[in-house]
Amino acid sequence: MDRRVKILFCGDKKNTSYRFFIKQKALELGLKGKCFLNSEECFEVEVEGRSASVDEFIFFIQKGVNPLAAPCKFSLETFNDLKGYTSMESDIV
Repeated sequence: MDRRVKILFCGDKKNTSYRFFIKQKALELGLKGKCFLNSEECFEVEVEGRSASVDEFIFFIQKGVNPLAAPCKFSLETFNDLKGYTSMESDIV
């Protein structure tokens, strides 16, 4: 079964490698979606694909979230409907 998740977290905003590694992991898992720095300067990630791949991706993101980032914010929303992304996009690559 396929599903979509939206993840919001804060981190080192000046470090563009977060978005690069997020995109690489999503591509490795066959996920499609987007990753960008939003207006609140937090990372906003939305991916969709096979549930097992989405679960592995969530685990990857949770391992990398810096609990010392101020303000530390992490949220996760899960959806059963897909948006039909055709690629994994990022605002840096």
